[in-house]
Amino acid sequence: MSRRIGQVSLAVLIAIALLSGCAAKNNCPVSEPVWVKPPVDAAVMNPPEYGYYFVNEDSSIMASAWWVEPHKDYPLVLEEGIKVGWFRPEGAELVITGKRLDADAPALEAHIPCCYPTRFQATGLYFPSEGCWEVNAKAADKELTFVVRLERTK
Repeated sequence: MSRRIGQVSLAVLIAIALLSGCAAKNNCPVSEPVWVKPPVDAAVMNPPEYGYYFVNEDSSIMASAWWVEPHKDYPLVLEEGIKVGWFRPEGAELVITGKRLDADAPALEAHIPCCYPTRFQATGLYFPSEGCWEVNAKAADKELTFVVRLERTK
């Protein structure tokens, strides 16, 4: 009899663990990128084309979201990082920070090359783990915050 209770208890624990994992994924307030055309910029060789971007209220900061396809599976954490193009107030220093919201993890690493004089700024973002991540960008007195859910590459 006690073995049967142990098996039932184990089954209940497994079910709870699986359900809580699903709940954790659903508790990530993922930001939906928007389909917009970025501004014309002398640093970008081709004319601007529509694409997915994370955009603040006044469109003063935009982050390319090519690596996040809306309504698809979660994007992957890439060991080599994710290249992200930004538009921010012209010549303003871009500061990017990020933290994992659903567990403890080292902070997001942002590699931001110096001295882009126009609105465009190229960057590399390195997420140290999968999970629910909040990314914050500041330039001049403007700010953009978005949330993404990432999974580890297979």
